This record gives sequence, structure tokens and C-alpha cells, in this order.
Amino acid sequence: MNSSALSRRGFLRGSAASVLAAATLVEAGVANAANSERSGLEPKETFDLVIVGSGFTGLAAAYAALENGLKNVLVLEKMHVFGGNSVINAGQVSLAGSGLQKSKGIEDSAALMKEDMLRAGQRFNHEALVDALVKEAPACYDMMVDCGVKFADDVIRLGGHSAPRTIFASNYSGGGICVPMHKWLRGKGVVFRNRSFVRDLIVEKDEVVGVEVVPEYDFDTKKGGEAYAVRAEKGVVIASGGWGSDKEFIATSMPPYRTLACTSQKGATSETIRMLLGYGAMPVMLDIYQIGPWATPDEFGAGAGSVFADYIFAEGIMVDSRNGRRFVNELASRRERSEAEMKCLDKDGNPVFPFGFCSEETTKNRPGFETSLREGTTKRTESVEELAALYGAPVDELKKQIDEWNAMVRAGKDTAFGKPIDKPIELRPPFYSIRFWPKLHYCMGGVGITDKAEVLSYKTCRPIAGLYAAGEVTGGVHGMDRLGSTSSTDCLAMGRIAGRNAALRKI
Repeated sequence: MNSSALSRRGFLRGSAASVLAAATLVEAGVANAANSERSGLEPKETFDLVIVGSGFTGLAAAYAALENGLKNVLVLEKMHVFGGNSVINAGQVSLAGSGLQKSKGIEDSAALMKEDMLRAGQRFNHEALVDALVKEAPACYDMMVDCGVKFADDVIRLGGHSAPRTIFASNYSGGGICVPMHKWLRGKGVVFRNRSFVRDLIVEKDEVVGVEVVPEYDFDTKKGGEAYAVRAEKGVVIASGGWGSDKEFIATSMPPYRTLACTSQKGATSETIRMLLGYGAMPVMLDIYQIGPWATPDEFGAGAGSVFADYIFAEGIMVDSRNGRRFVNELASRRERSEAEMKCLDKDGNPVFPFGFCSEETTKNRPGFETSLREGTTKRTESVEELAALYGAPVDELKKQIDEWNAMVRAGKDTAFGKPIDKPIELRPPFYSIRFWPKLHYCMGGVGITDKAEVLSYKTCRPIAGLYAAGEVTGGVHGMDRLGSTSSTDCLAMGRIAGRNAALRKI
């Protein structure tokens, strides 16, 4: 893949992609008002609010709905297992102003986090959405604690952040957040139904008033039981996530990424975004995707090695296997690092995987390390010579690079690429290393929303009554690129905003 294909800014193709996506709805079997014969199903039950999706966004929306007075909330999940991509992430959330951050005396602010997000997004972000997110973020921490989520006693800095602000669930898994929240919400009366595919919205007089559901849905066969309708008095919140596993949609909207592996669970597909486009939802940056620079070709998706990689980037270095030299700030934005990695090619254009490595001190009590070492994703070498031989790097240049880095660590300043040196750890054997190559990780685009999480119509440029959305199914929050673990913040914060505004909606 050539670098020009990687760096192009395809935002002008978003409208074309959305038109094509909408045009394929019939073929994909997704019903919508414009191209399907309405079933005429009469609602068999009524809820105050219906939420489509059970990950961070859906859970936060349900919490906020209860917090603002609703009693009867339904959460629908098409897969057999609840939680979507949220369950399989590393349990990281980046928050400016969390109680844990404050307890450690870390100086940070909503304004600083906003500026970091705008810089990473190349200022293509919809600024009102960023303002809403950073304002809501501290409440997300309080919400999770209220639901019984336990956090590790640590706050770290991920790439592109100006301060340490990333916290972890104590088990370093998204399940450490989803499971307690799910349990807490059930205890408060929220109804959860899995294997429930929302095939259509119910619209009356230009207002979304419910959903049509296929129960007992089997994702692999795309079959289920007899459809039924549910009325939603306050509206519908779409919290269905992205479509990173939908190769057809990605190949159509961003062909250069069609061959990339992805980090999403298999249910991260495009049925819901297609349905929303069919109802006239505003398309925003549908051809922009994030690829994760911490991914490795030596594990499926984003496993333990990808978790430990953040510590290698922070306290070690990454080098080009062809010359043994650093080539990027290891804590730069994800897009900058990914595009730098993907320039590591042989003369025929094939990947020559770069590798990152650290000293033993970096491995102590770090999430993902023991598992990735056991699985062989992280490798131990006893000397520079052994490390160079493992990856085919020139040993003399690698030695020189290590000496240069150690001198910068002692001086407290990276004069080559400007990486922050939060912990002065010199590189000494034994070394622990991982090969890197980006994987498609996040859908930057989606439907347009207001700062109240109302879905916008491209026909009127105004909110579609009764329809809310938050999280990865929406576009504009992160612009061209997303900072590490701000997807979790996006889902939780905007999910809260969606649930709150739906609950407070006057009908």
C-alpha cells in the first residue's frame, strides 16, 4: 500500500459512500421507510425508552434515563453475548477530572483534553460535540463507581494526551466495566434482551416512536423468530457501535483498508448505519477509519500483546527492522504512528514489520505482559545481538540507537522525536519485544448528531424527532483521528447525554 493512499483525506467521499450504502439497503435485507413494504405490526408492548446496543453507550444511556426519572427501559442486543466491542476492549477510559486522577494530584482540565482531541482530529471534529464530551466526562467516573466498577490504582498517559488521564478497570478488561453496570441496571429494573435484532424503526408523522425486533436472532444465519413491534414513548437511542468487521462496507467506503485485519468482534457490522441512512440521517465522514498502531500480526484482533504495547511505547522504543532506527514519536497520535509503521515496506511493497522493545522494569505488574509472553506475542531476548538477530535488524545500528535513547532518558528529553519521558527507564537487557502492524480499529464516521445526541436529518439539517444516537455509530466527535481510550469516554459521556435528553424530552 503506498503512502499517498494512506494519507489522503477522503472526507469529500462521505456523501457518495452514504448514497451507495443507502442504495444497497434492499439487497442487504434491511427495512426502511423509503424502500420496504411496511409490516403494519401493532406494538405488543410499550417502554419509556428503547436502547439499541448493550455496550458502554447503551449502558450509560440506560443509567442516565433512570437518573432522570424513567422507570421502564429496554435494552436490545442482536448478539448472543451482551456488551459488543466494549466487553473486549482493555477496560481503559481517558477522563480529565476523574476522582482517581485528582487523588494523585495530576494537573489536567477539560480544556486541555479538548485541545488534545482537536489536535488529534486535525480539527475536523465537531467542536460542540467535543465540548459536550469533556464536560460530561467526570460524571462518567462517578457513574461507574456508583455501579460498582473497580479501578486499578494507576493513571497513565496514552499517545497524544498532554497529561496522564487514562484509568483502567481493575481486571484490565472492558468486562470489568460492562458486567457491574449491567448487573446494577438489571437490579434497577432495566430490561435486557439478547439475540434481538432491530430490523426497522417505527415512524409516525416524522417522529420515531418505536422499533421492529426479530427475536431469537442468530447472527451467523441471519434468521430469527417472528418479528414484533415495541413502542418507545420517549424515543429510541441507537447505541449499536461501529462496523469494523463489515468488509463489504469498508471496501466500498475506503478501499485502501479493505485488506486490513480488524480488532472488532464479529457482530460489528453495518445493518444499523444502513438503516439510519435510509431514514435520512446525516452522513458524517463515513469513509474515515482509525487504524491501531499497537496491533501486532502475531495475535488475533487486539489481545494481550496490544494491551502491553502501550507500556512499550511509553517506556521503550520502536524501530524499523530494516535499519534498527526509531522512525516516529512512540506516543504520537494513532494515525501518525500507524501511517509511519505502514511505510516500513520492502522493495516490492510488502510489510517489514517494525518492532518495539523495553527493559524488564517496564514489565512489572503490567497488564497483558504475562499473557502475551506466554502466548509468544511478546518475546524475551538476553542481549542486543539476540534482539537484532530475532528481527533481522543491523546490530551495530541497533546498539547505537539504544545508546542514543538512553542518553536522552538520562537528560529527560527526547531530542529526536519529542516523546514525553514520564518515567526515566533506560534500555538494558533482557529485552521484551513485540512486532507491530496496524489493524483497522475504529469507525471515525457515522450519523450526525447534535450536542444533545439527537440524530440530524440531511433533508432538514434538524433533529429527527425521537431519535438519538451516541458512540461509534456517530460521526464528528473525533474528527480525522481519535486519542487512545477516548472511544470509551465518547460512549459513556455521549451515551449519558442521549439517555438524559431522551428522558427529559417533552411529548
